[in-house]
Amino acid sequence: MVRYLILLGLLNLVHLSEICKTLQVSTNLKKSQDDIISQGVTSKQWSRKAKNPIIVPASQHVDYIYITNDNPNLTLENFQLIFDDHYYADSTIRLDHRPNGKHTEYAIEINYKCKEYGGTLINYEMQFQVPQCGDAQIFWKKFCGNPLTLREGFSVDMVYKNYRQEIIKNSEIINASYFDSDLDNYVFNVSRDINIIKFILQMKTEVSSQDQIPEGFITDVATLKKIPEVNLTQPYVDIEMENVTKSWFEGELSNGGLITNKESELTLNFKCVGLGTSKIEITFPFQYFKDITLVIVKDCNYAFKVQNVINAKYQEGDKKTFAVYLVIFIVVFGLIINLCIGRKKGLANIPFFTTLISLILCITCQQKTCVGKCIRKCFGLTGESFLPSEEPDETFSSGQKQFYGSI
Repeated sequence: MVRYLILLGLLNLVHLSEICKTLQVSTNLKKSQDDIISQGVTSKQWSRKAKNPIIVPASQHVDYIYITNDNPNLTLENFQLIFDDHYYADSTIRLDHRPNGKHTEYAIEINYKCKEYGGTLINYEMQFQVPQCGDAQIFWKKFCGNPLTLREGFSVDMVYKNYRQEIIKNSEIINASYFDSDLDNYVFNVSRDINIIKFILQMKTEVSSQDQIPEGFITDVATLKKIPEVNLTQPYVDIEMENVTKSWFEGELSNGGLITNKESELTLNFKCVGLGTSKIEITFPFQYFKDITLVIVKDCNYAFKVQNVINAKYQEGDKKTFAVYLVIFIVVFGLIINLCIGRKKGLANIPFFTTLISLILCITCQQKTCVGKCIRKCFGLTGESFLPSEEPDETFSSGQKQFYGSI
C-alpha cells in the first residue's frame, strides 16, 4: 500500500509539471520576447536572484501582465501582489479576462499608486496560484518618485563653542563653500581643543492651525510637504585620516529616527590620536529624500603658540646642522686643495689646522720650548710660527755665516 501511494504521488507530480507548461505569462500578448513565464519556466530577469532585474521607471504608474491558461475560472484570489514599502506605495491589482478558443486570457492591471514627493526603489513580487497547475512567482523593482528631491522644512543648527547658528535650511546648506569638498577655497576647521559639536535637527514646516492633513494614503505633493516629519536613517561619518582622529555620533538620533517639529539633538565627538589634519564627511541620509553631506576639517596639531615654539626649535636645530655641514665642507675642500698643491705634509694639509696649533702654542708660551717644537714637528708644522725664528737660515753659505758671525 505504501509503495502504491508513493508511485501515485510521483505520477501526480509528473502530471502537474506537464499541465504547468500550459501557463503563459507576458507583458504583451503579441510579443513572444516579452515572455515572463513560458511553458512553466520563469525568465531569469524576473527571478528572485536576477543579476539584471526588471526596473519600472518612476514615470510609469500602471502596468499590465497578461496570462494565458486552460483554466477559465481564475479569480483575483489566485493572484497576490507583495511589496516591501507600504508607507510610500499603496499598490493594488485588478483582474479582467476573456475567452480565446480553448484558452482563457487574463489581464492583471497593477496600479502602483506611489507618493509624488520624494522617492525610493520598491521590490515587488507577484504569486500565481493556478489550480491543478501549481504556484509560480515573479519579481521586479519599481522606482517611485524621485529620491533626489530635497525635503522642504528640514533644518539643522550647529552648536560650536557655545555659539549656535543655522547651517541647513530646507535641506540646503547655508554658506555651502565652507562645507563642500573644495578644501582649497573655504573650509570649516575644528581646532584641537574642540572635542564635541552638537547638531540640532528639526522640521520647520509652515502649517497653519486651519490646515488639516487628511487621513489615509496621501499622494499629492502639496499635502505631503505640510507633514512636519521626515525619516532619517542612521547618520555616519567618513574619516580620511583615521591615524589622526576618531569621530562618532551620540544622541537620540545616532541610529536614525523620525524628525518632527520638536528639536532633536545629535552630538559629534572627536578624539585626536595623532598629529596632523583630517577631512571628515558628515552625512544625514534620508529614506525617501536626497542625503545631505557636510565636509569639515579636524585639526589635531598643537595650539598656535606651542606649535611656533616647536617650529622654532626645529629651525634652531636646522641652523646648527647647517653650520656643522659647512665646517665639514670647508675642511674637506681645503684638504683636497692642499693635497693637490702639495706644499704641506701630514696634518698641515688640513685648513686652519697649522694656525690653530700655532695659536695654542703661542698662548701657552710653548712656541720655543722643546715641547712646542716636538708638537710642531710631529704634526708636520716645522717652520710654521707666529714669531720670527732666531735660527740661522740654512740657505746661507759658510762664508756668509763666518762674515755674519764676525760682526
